[in-house]
Amino acid sequence: MLNILGWFLVLALAGVPIAFVLGVSATLYLVFVADVPLRIVPQRLFSGIDSFVLMSIPFFVLAGFLMNEAQLTARLINFANFLVGRWRGGLAQVTVVASMFFGGISGAAAAESAALGAILIPAMEKEGYKRDFATAVVVAASLCGPLIPPSIPMLVYGVSSGASIGDLFLAGATPGVAVGVSFLLLNRYLLRRMPTGAERAAITGVRMEGFFTSLRGGLVALAMPAIILGGVIGGIVTPTESSAVAVFYAILVGLAMRTLKPSGTYQCFATAALLSATILLIVGCASVLGWVLAAEQIPEAVARFFLSLTDSPGVFLLLVVVLLLVVGLFMETSAAIIILTPVLLPAARDYGISELHFGVVMVFALVIGLLTPPVGLCLFIGSSIGKVPVHVLTRALLPYLGVLVLLCLVFTYFPYTALWLPDLVKR
Repeated sequence: MLNILGWFLVLALAGVPIAFVLGVSATLYLVFVADVPLRIVPQRLFSGIDSFVLMSIPFFVLAGFLMNEAQLTARLINFANFLVGRWRGGLAQVTVVASMFFGGISGAAAAESAALGAILIPAMEKEGYKRDFATAVVVAASLCGPLIPPSIPMLVYGVSSGASIGDLFLAGATPGVAVGVSFLLLNRYLLRRMPTGAERAAITGVRMEGFFTSLRGGLVALAMPAIILGGVIGGIVTPTESSAVAVFYAILVGLAMRTLKPSGTYQCFATAALLSATILLIVGCASVLGWVLAAEQIPEAVARFFLSLTDSPGVFLLLVVVLLLVVGLFMETSAAIIILTPVLLPAARDYGISELHFGVVMVFALVIGLLTPPVGLCLFIGSSIGKVPVHVLTRALLPYLGVLVLLCLVFTYFPYTALWLPDLVKR
């Protein structure tokens, strides 16, 4: 086991892409340590992504890009501006609310950072916000995406654990909304000296057409998460089928509004294909490593290790959260979920922790790593778009990171705060 850990660390520190770190370290272990034929590698790579549920990832990613290409991002921002633009620090608050709306479309933090950052960072800077603060708000608010349904990390966890995708979507809704509301309160405090509503009328590229017009434009976009979640919960469609419906809806809206052009549509398909291939390659390579860990009985060893440390579920959860926060610093979220779920979930079950609650804890703790160096994806996207050095942006993100860790502990130790919605629907 030390061999595979050593190869993993060497490759990761050498800057090798995480997918190849996972696959190569597992392959090296099979070559030099285990007496297993190498044909198991392509077999496990294929079987790792040979899942009907995983087919929804390309569709959800594509739906988000199509909605953005159809210029509905600007409509969401316009609607959010009417809701909270008159508050103190209006544009910062608009950014948070727009991220909550956009999270119900894309399910991915990276897409939010790129789509909203390109519009709102220049607008906030024009209205007198410091560039590092404006970028930090966009990057931090993007974490609503992987929590609010449809959530790609929740999908990956559902595949890894066998938990209900619909229940996971519902369980992630409250944490996602809680993150957004907490950031609204934090912005209000951080911007307490800013004149109320001083900047509410200026958002680059958004025309103020009246509340009901903005409401109509916003509801067109927000109908997508309602269709997805309602269809899955109501048993009308599976998660994979709902993702295809989301793509169809995005194309239909774009054509009806005459904002979806052939060249832009082609670019959406190309970009979504590239991003989806990246995610699925990570999932496949993580499956190879996960098979090696299972063959070496690592999950059982980890479960015994935790049980030997403490009999308390609370202490176990604290240890897990700390572990996940550290792992999130160095590993992409989907890969970490694929590897750690079969390792940690058996121990969680031994402590009487439900797989649904554990999924919320795992996803929440790991997505925080999207904002932290050395490999935080949203951190680097924000740094690139906002032209802010990574260390400066990290410092600006510290208040938001503090709030995220606090919320993570709340949902860890008070499971009903996340599970009340799936419990309510089951009644």
